Amino acid sequence: MQEPLQQMLLPHRWLGEGEPLVLIAGLGGKGASWQPFLDAAAQRFRVLSFDNPGAGQSPPLVGPVSIRELAQRVCQLFDGLGIEKAHVVGRSMGGMIAQELALLAPERIERLVLVSTTARPDTHLQTIFGLWARMAELELPADLRRQSSLLWCLGSHSLTTNPQVQAYLRATRSAGRPRDYALQAQACARHDALERLSKLRTRALIVSGTDDRLTPPRHAEELAKAIPGAELAYIPEAGHLPYLESPELFTRVVLGYLKNEAGS
Repeated sequence: MQEPLQQMLLPHRWLGEGEPLVLIAGLGGKGASWQPFLDAAAQRFRVLSFDNPGAGQSPPLVGPVSIRELAQRVCQLFDGLGIEKAHVVGRSMGGMIAQELALLAPERIERLVLVSTTARPDTHLQTIFGLWARMAELELPADLRRQSSLLWCLGSHSLTTNPQVQAYLRATRSAGRPRDYALQAQACARHDALERLSKLRTRALIVSGTDDRLTPPRHAEELAKAIPGAELAYIPEAGHLPYLESPELFTRVVLGYLKNEAGS
C-alpha cells in the first residue's frame, strides 16, 4: 500500500510571510544551508526550504537517481503543501533540479533563479563529480571530502577572510551519508537539459560568481542563451557559493529580480 503523500514529504520549514519562494539546495544540501539568504528572503517572502532527497533528515536514497526524479520529489512537496505556484531559486545541483522542475511543471513557477549551475556538465565538471562520488563511495574521511569540495566551490579570497564562510564550515561539519552523496554526484554528472530548455517560457535569472571554478561563468552564459528571455547577473569575485561569499549583493540581485525591482 502506497504511503499517504503527506508522509512522503521531504523534511521542510516555512519562514516569513508573503508570496511563496522555494529554495532548492545543492549537492548534499539541507534547507538550513541557505543561510544567511534564508533569513533575508523571509523578510519579503514566505520561504520554503527543505532537505534534498538523501540529505539531512530525508530518508536514504534507495538506489541510482536522476535529476528529473529529484524534481518529481519537489513536485510532490508542492502538492502536499498545497503550493499552486511559487518563485523558485536553485543553486548548483538545486539549479539542475529547478531546470527539470520548470520543464516538468512550468505552470507552477512564477520566476526562476538558477545559481552556480549548468544545463549540461562538460567533461571537466563530470570528472569532478565522478571524483567526489568515488571519494564518498570509498568513505574517505569527511574532512578530506569537505576540503576537496570547498577548494572548488569557494573563490580564492573567501577561504580565510570571509566570516560567513567560517560559519558555514562550522555548520557543515557533518558530511552526511557517503552513499547518498555519491548517488547525488552521479546524478549531477548525468544531467542534461540543454536541448530542452528552449521550450521554457518561464521568466528566469541566471546568477554566476565571476571566480566560480566549479561552474565557471561560461555555464551561466550557456544557460542564459538556452532559456528564451533569460537574464544574466554576475557576482564579482564570488566563487560557487555567492549567497555565502557575497551575501549582501547576492540578496539584492535575487530579491530585486523576484520583486521586479531589477530593471526587468
